[in-house]
Amino acid sequence: MKWSQFFSTSIGKKLLVGATGFFLCTFLIVHLAGNLSLMKHDGGQAFNLYADFMGHNPLIQTLAWGLKVVILIHAFLAIQLTIRNQAARPVKYAVKPGNKTSSWFSRQMAIMGSILLVFLVIHLANFWWKMHYGSLDTAVYEGKEVGDLYAAVWFTFGNVWLVVLYVLGMIALSFHLIHGFKSSMQTFGFNHPKYNGMINFIGLWIFGILIPVLFAVIPVYIYINQI
Repeated sequence: MKWSQFFSTSIGKKLLVGATGFFLCTFLIVHLAGNLSLMKHDGGQAFNLYADFMGHNPLIQTLAWGLKVVILIHAFLAIQLTIRNQAARPVKYAVKPGNKTSSWFSRQMAIMGSILLVFLVIHLANFWWKMHYGSLDTAVYEGKEVGDLYAAVWFTFGNVWLVVLYVLGMIALSFHLIHGFKSSMQTFGFNHPKYNGMINFIGLWIFGILIPVLFAVIPVYIYINQI
């Protein structure tokens, strides 16, 4: 079987969804590390220098465009798999089987994924677009002039409804990661009694809870400090 044929099968698509998902998990860690500097009391210097580096370094920018492609591939394949799974069972169960056949998280993946896509579009419009194509004030640090994205973020999160939206987006991310991380590990054959405890811990407590909570804390912190 050719590679093109293999990746058109359900197993091939699951492998691609898992691989792109792992890549996105790595991005989340890096993105969170930079965003936490928004809560640093330095007038925005650390965050603005981080944003300027990420926005102008050629290697980072190449990876950033690759990231956008990966997100689209991940979303497209996940939607395809959902449609294929539903088509394979055209007659719904009279009584939902609940946790007997699948976890609650797995049954909500399509909904949570859709919420995340909407959230991502709003997020990019609020910050990525402003950084690259919008009009930002500038700040100067040691003679270097950079865009003041820090001020734009603090201004944006002065709107309580956007803060609520971001918190909801992180709740959707949490549910998505709790199932997605474990499912990807199973797809790649790491489902083994020797490793399951560690996989469940990392999937639930690190990616499912800690990372989304820290992301959600940032807009809440910024909003509270402007009341």
